[in-house]
Amino acid sequence: MGASNLVPILACTAMADSDSVIVQRQRVPLVAAPLEGRPTAAFTVDVEDWYQSCVDLDAPITERVVRNVDRIVEILDDAGVKGTFFVQGRVAETFPRMLEELVSAGHEIQSHGYSHRSLFSLDRAALRDELERSVKSVEDACGRRVTAFRAPDFSILAGNLWALESLAEAGFVVDSSIFPQARPRYGIRDWDVAPQRLTLASGAHLLEVPVAVWGRRSVRLPVAGGGYFRVLPMGLVSRALRSIINEGRPVVVYCHPYEFAPDELGDYRGRIPARQRMHQGLGRHAIAKRTRRLLDVLPFGRFDETLAAWGLT
Repeated sequence: MGASNLVPILACTAMADSDSVIVQRQRVPLVAAPLEGRPTAAFTVDVEDWYQSCVDLDAPITERVVRNVDRIVEILDDAGVKGTFFVQGRVAETFPRMLEELVSAGHEIQSHGYSHRSLFSLDRAALRDELERSVKSVEDACGRRVTAFRAPDFSILAGNLWALESLAEAGFVVDSSIFPQARPRYGIRDWDVAPQRLTLASGAHLLEVPVAVWGRRSVRLPVAGGGYFRVLPMGLVSRALRSIINEGRPVVVYCHPYEFAPDELGDYRGRIPARQRMHQGLGRHAIAKRTRRLLDVLPFGRFDETLAAWGLT
């Protein structure tokens, strides 16, 4: 690996101390082009129940999440694509059969935390408990080892990079939690848009694989999923994703099951503000159609298969 691929040491504050958590950030050399037939893009789903994850973290997990996951699976089946489902631990505990069925169908299961609490809201002890419960609940439900993680709301920020140490201690080897652009609620300014191998102060290593952000000079455009995918012009999204592949890095897109239920928010009328319902509902009626079109743009597959195709694992 040449010196040009090394990223300077990044220091951060770990709660009350000022130890540097990341000793080295190093871009991982990728294959020039994945073999034909192998996925260059990963289709991932953050599996959660909207009201519980976005409004009341103590609310029960409802059947809605199963119905909404079924909608996504139907779209993937029609396209002949297998995906990766980052499953919240409370969902896994409530509906373990759903995870069994996903595994039986050939999809990959990984972790999306346990309670959907933002990682920056937790101290070290609370985060350790959150991660242990997330791993146990998902592994117990699906019967597969969990090795990759995505934080709720991309909640590893510049101020809590110490959480990466906790991920490594919990046994994770791949992370997709850092959003490589500063947004109002999340993201880290100037974080590399390409996958990096992180060497932590403990000596542990993590492969950090950000979701898709398209960079042009000093401008970065988030095109990976969520609200960005629902409202941006489809032609722009397609062009951006192709450009990322042409730049020689994998595309990682994400969605949430509730985005595929356009009328669900109407059930919360009177319980949540109208402005929140409007904001959360933008683009939902079109997302199924847009996703079907997206799956025709690039060879999509599971997260683990995509990383392997690019020589990352």
